[in-house]
Amino acid sequence: MAKAERKMKAKTAKAVRKAPAKKAAAKKVSSKKITITSYETPALKRAEVALAKLQKNLATERKASADANDRIAQARASGDKRAIKTATTAQTRISAKVKTLRERVAESELRVRELKADARIKAAKIIAEQKLADRKAELAERAERDKAKALAEYAAKWEKSRARADAKKLATMEKKLERDNKAAEKKLVAKLKAAAEKAAAKEKAKAKAKKKADEKTSTAKTKVAKAKTASPKAKATASKSKAAARKKSAVKTAAAAKPKAAKKTKATAKKAAPKKAAPKSKAVEADKS
Repeated sequence: MAKAERKMKAKTAKAVRKAPAKKAAAKKVSSKKITITSYETPALKRAEVALAKLQKNLATERKASADANDRIAQARASGDKRAIKTATTAQTRISAKVKTLRERVAESELRVRELKADARIKAAKIIAEQKLADRKAELAERAERDKAKALAEYAAKWEKSRARADAKKLATMEKKLERDNKAAEKKLVAKLKAAAEKAAAKEKAKAKAKKKADEKTSTAKTKVAKAKTASPKAKATASKSKAAARKKSAVKTAAAAKPKAAKKTKATAKKAAPKKAAPKSKAVEADKS
């Protein structure tokens, strides 16, 4: 009986030592949805296990106390004083155990209630964090949708604005190219016109030169014909004119060699020239006619 009592005390002390365990670290937020009543911490689980053991031991001791009461009643009925004393002693010992277990159970129940309250606080915090995370994800998703919508609207506005700007640039460039083309065309027309005028002038000059050459040839032929048909008197006049011309040329040559003598010779030639000029002029006039 004493051995069983010692074992019971050891079990009770072990259960009581396990009950006031240190608070475990807060449970990490899981992806699974939790509620305030369903959330449990490791410390709460250990406290509940210890409380269950104490309650089981208390139930056992209560049963033993009831058995002891039955034995006392039987001993009193039989009038066995020794049996009454033994049963009474056992009942006293069992009652002390029951009292101790009740106190331990009360402490363990208080501990469990405290841990449950702490678990509910932590659960409320975790639920708040979950709600905040869900709201954050919802806002992020909405922001992405709004961003895509805003970007699409901005892209449409930008494309329209860019199209107008590009159209304006193209119109300006088209006008510039048109002006440049007109200027180049005008320049080319002027160049072609100048080339045509130059070619016409060249043809005209060529025709004029040809005409002049033809006239000169015709005049020479006429002179030759007149010379052939001229009278002996005209031939003599022409010979005198040629002789006078040769003499005049000789005088000029001598004047170039001797400047002083040339001056006198020139003066003499000038005085003598009018006397012989008449036949020459007649011959020239005859040639011209």
